[in-house]
Amino acid sequence: MSQTYQSRTGETPYSPEQVYDFLSDFRNFSHLIPDGKISNWQTEDEKCSFDLPGVGRVGLEITEKRPPEFLRISGDSSAKIPFTLEINIQRTEGGSRVDLTLKASLNVFIRALAEKPLKEFLEIMISHIETFDFSSGRPAE
Repeated sequence: MSQTYQSRTGETPYSPEQVYDFLSDFRNFSHLIPDGKISNWQTEDEKCSFDLPGVGRVGLEITEKRPPEFLRISGDSSAKIPFTLEINIQRTEGGSRVDLTLKASLNVFIRALAEKPLKEFLEIMISHIETFDFSSGRPAE
């Protein structure tokens, strides 16, 4: 059964084009993941893989692009659990609003174990997007 997890809406002073251009290249994505949470990061433009403690090797690929407002990222063929992460970017008067939607096919047992970490993951990603300096390509100081 597919479960949907929605982030809160985050805001950034950067344009949808800046946010989209950065997030649509996995070579930049590692800047948004907290230190120590993954290892063995490998990437190309639209594909990446990494080791996640307790889970193993995880591969991601960008499967849909609608510049500058939408990205869909899916688990690659190595994913043990089918999932997608959708990134929605909306223009505002002062920059952009961003929200994340994670959809995963989880059985009841896995859902009980995964719900809290998945919600935390979405919160961490939105927090990093809100505080990221997209003009320099580095976390804000």
